[in-house]
Amino acid sequence: MSAVTRENPRVAVVIPCYNDGRFLLETLESVREQEQCETVVVDDGSTDGRTLGILADLREAGVRIVTQPNQGLSAARMAGVTHTSARYVHPLDSDDRLAPGALKHLADVLDAQPQADLAWGDYACFGAFSCRVPGARSLDPWRITYINEVVGTTMIRRSALTAVGGWDMGSGFEDWDLWMKLAEVGAQGVYVPAVTLHYRQHETSRMYRESLGRVDRLRAQLRSRRHRLFAERASNWRHSPSSWGVKAMFPVVGIMPGLPERRRHQCYALIRDIFEPEMSSELFWGPRARFRRWRRRSAAAPA
Repeated sequence: MSAVTRENPRVAVVIPCYNDGRFLLETLESVREQEQCETVVVDDGSTDGRTLGILADLREAGVRIVTQPNQGLSAARMAGVTHTSARYVHPLDSDDRLAPGALKHLADVLDAQPQADLAWGDYACFGAFSCRVPGARSLDPWRITYINEVVGTTMIRRSALTAVGGWDMGSGFEDWDLWMKLAEVGAQGVYVPAVTLHYRQHETSRMYRESLGRVDRLRAQLRSRRHRLFAERASNWRHSPSSWGVKAMFPVVGIMPGLPERRRHQCYALIRDIFEPEMSSELFWGPRARFRRWRRRSAAAPA
């Protein structure tokens, strides 16, 4: 294993930026507080004057900035990958923040487990509302075809990333598609029981804005692109470590006719909330989450 030095960091942090300059300095500050790493910001065709000014200032200050015409999140991330060389790649959206020590936690796990190809933790929402969202306990080839519980800001071994072609589904479910690609080839993931990301919640989230009205199409695209993994659902079901409640109910919800994908996803979240309380989160508003929020508000209310 090569030594980690200022000239030879083990992690490359890739930050795509499209008109998000107002948050970028905060994001970069969270990276500076980590262990030494390669950092590259990819300007994905920003047009906002404030963002362009901040990017120019950062470039002058020595931050590596790669500029390209707007091509979407997948292409921006891969452009950043090609401008780095560290053995681990860690994407980071330009409006989010790394949790203190996140890079060390995740890189240490990958160093200690050479058979693992990616590592992630929980994430904590901040902004419009706050809550902690638990990460998947493993990269389960069966479960990943129903629901994506692996946070997009996940550390990936460069060799595994490049072997499957990286992100290539444009913007919208691009992370989910990558996790499926990795699951198809038997990649192993490791869950770290700690918050590794602070995820900014806007009044209307970026994921919601970008996927609004096209969730059904994106799900159909995933099924078409990852048809082999979907075809292997039955055999992968036998080996899934999911609870029996989830293994019994997910397939039922999956074949319900006429159910919009958003409602289907809400049903999956409810099933997890009932049968796997460790995966419950206020972000998905299951009964446990509603009770926790009610109890917290009641405790905070003046007597």
